[in-house]
Amino acid sequence: MAKFIELIVSEEFESKKELVNIASIGRIYPNPQSRVKSIVELNYQSVNDTPVYLEVDMAYETLRSSLMS
Repeated sequence: MAKFIELIVSEEFESKKELVNIASIGRIYPNPQSRVKSIVELNYQSVNDTPVYLEVDMAYETLRSSLMS
């Protein structure tokens, strides 16, 4: 059974909620420009073979602990 997490993803001038399959999350990083945001790398690539990254409105430690539980 697939598990999903609801993430608030920041784009240029707006934020939106997205459901992300936990199995598709590769790595997470703290955002070097903001203590309250994280970067999520997904396990798949875009159409032009570049990795897919999401900027998430959640602190790294909070995101990490929610993925561990």
